[in-house]
Amino acid sequence: MQKERKSAEVAVRVDGLSKRYGSIRALNGVSFEVRAGSVFAYLGPNGAGKTTTIQILAGLTERNAGEVSVCGLDVSVDPVAIKSRIGVVTESSNLYPELNCQRNLEYLGELYGLPFSTRRERALQFLEEFGLAEKRRQPFRSLSRGMKRRLTIAAALIHLPDVLFLDEPTTGLDIPSARSLRALIQRVAKQGTTVFLTTHNLAEAENLADDVAILIQGRIVAQGTVEQLRNKVGEAKSLSVQCSPPLSPEIAKRGCPSVREAHLKDDVVRLEVSCLHSAILELAELVKREGNTIDQLICAPPSLEDAFVNILDKSRETARDRT
Repeated sequence: MQKERKSAEVAVRVDGLSKRYGSIRALNGVSFEVRAGSVFAYLGPNGAGKTTTIQILAGLTERNAGEVSVCGLDVSVDPVAIKSRIGVVTESSNLYPELNCQRNLEYLGELYGLPFSTRRERALQFLEEFGLAEKRRQPFRSLSRGMKRRLTIAAALIHLPDVLFLDEPTTGLDIPSARSLRALIQRVAKQGTTVFLTTHNLAEAENLADDVAILIQGRIVAQGTVEQLRNKVGEAKSLSVQCSPPLSPEIAKRGCPSVREAHLKDDVVRLEVSCLHSAILELAELVKREGNTIDQLICAPPSLEDAFVNILDKSRETARDRT
C-alpha cells in the first residue's frame, strides 16, 4: 500500500458549500481545503453538519450551492470517477455478515474492477497489515467490534483510494481497540492516503490531525493547525498538582474560587481553572491551610479540547448577541 505523499497538493477543496433540508440549513457557506497526504479533523457538536459534508463529498447527497472538488474533480460532474478514488467508512459497516474476512475484501475488490490476482493478493496483504490474518476464514459477524472496524477500513482501502473518509471511527470501541485503530490511521496517512476524519474524541483529533476545522451550526468558526487553534485559548487553563498527603479534589474546588473542575488520578489532582495566576495563589494558600505539602506542580498547555470549548463558548455568545 505504498503511495507517494504529495502534501503540497490539495486533495479536497470546498468553497461556499450550502445544504438545506426543507427549512433547515444544515450547511451555510462552508469553505476549507485538505492537503493531500494529511490527516484533516472535521470537528463539531452533534447536528453541526459533519456527516452531511461527508455525504456531499462522497457524492451521496446533492448540494444546494457552492463548489466541491475531490482529487481535482467536481463531485456533481464526475461522481463515478470520484467514487473510484475515495473510500468511505461510516459508523455502520457495509460488509456482509455471512462472508468471511478474506472474501469480504475480495468481493469489494471485485466491485471496484480489480483483477482476481490483484484483489486476492491485496486482501491477504491487508489482513496481515491490519492484524486480521488469523481471522481471515471467520465470518464478519463473529468478529469483535474493533476487528469489524479494522476490516471495514481495509475494505475501504482495497482499491488504494487517494482520500479516505472516516466518520467517528473509534466510537464505541474499548481503549485497546481504539488505540490500535488510531495507530492504523496514522500508518495509512504515512503511506500517502489523505484522511478526512470526524470524531468527538478531541484528544484523538489532537494526536492524529495535521489540520483542523471546527463546524458549528453549519458554519466553519475556526480552522488551522492544532497548534494554531491551541494558541487561540491564550494562557494555560490546567494545573496538575501532587501533594503529601494527597489533596482532595472536593477540597481543591471548594477552597479555590478560580478552579472550575477538579479530578484525582494516581494521587495527582488535575485542575481546570478560569485564571491561572489566581488559581496558583489560591492553591498555595489552601495547601498551607490544610497542612499539605506540594510535591509537584505542572502548568499544562492548552489542549485542543480547551480550544474547542473556548471557540464553542464564543460562538454561542455571538449567537445570543445576534438574537
